[in-house]
Amino acid sequence: MNRSILAKGIEIVGVLFAAFGGFLIGIAPPQAADAKFAVGIGSLLALIILFTIAALAKKEYRNAWIITAVWLFVIAVGTAYYYKGLYDTLTFEYPPGGIKVDHIAGTELTQAARDYRQQHEGISNAQLLAKFGGLQNKGKVWPEISVNKARRKLISSYVILVLAIAGSIFALTEGALSSTSTRASGRGGGARRPRTS
Repeated sequence: MNRSILAKGIEIVGVLFAAFGGFLIGIAPPQAADAKFAVGIGSLLALIILFTIAALAKKEYRNAWIITAVWLFVIAVGTAYYYKGLYDTLTFEYPPGGIKVDHIAGTELTQAARDYRQQHEGISNAQLLAKFGGLQNKGKVWPEISVNKARRKLISSYVILVLAIAGSIFALTEGALSSTSTRASGRGGGARRPRTS
C-alpha cells in the first residue's frame, strides 16, 4: 500500500475525531457502554472506508461520489437525531445532586421498578435508581440483559453515525478532488504545442 495514502488516511481520521473540540469523542456512549470500543471501532472502520473509497475512486465518477456523499449525509443527519434520542433515553446522570457521571439504563424495567414508576409519574431514572438503593442495586431496576441491550444499541448507533459522517466527508472529498484534478489537467497540465500557421 502506498505510504502517502496510509499517512493521508490516518491524518484524515485523526482530524475527523479531533475536529470541533473532540465532538465525536464527546458524544460517544458513556464509559459504562465501553466507549473506548465504540470510538476505536469507529476510527478503524472510518479508515477502512477511506481506503475503499480511495481504491475505487476514478475521475470519471465525480457525480457518483457527490451523490454518495449526499446520501451518506442524509443518513448521518437521521442517525444523529436517532442517536441523540437514544442517548437521552438510555443514559442518566448519577448520583442526583452530586458530581454526576453518565450511566446506562436498561431498555426495560423490572416489574417492581415499573410499578413504582407508574405510581410516581415523572420520576427520573436517577431518582428511581436511588429509591432502589443506588448503583449497587441497579439489577433491581433494570435486568442485566436489558442493560446489555441498551449498551449494544448505543454502540451500534454511534458507530453508524461516525461511519456515515466519515463516508460522506470522504466521498465528497473524492468528488471535489477529482473535479479539481480533472480541471487542472484539462487546462494545460501537459506540454504546450507550438502554434503552426
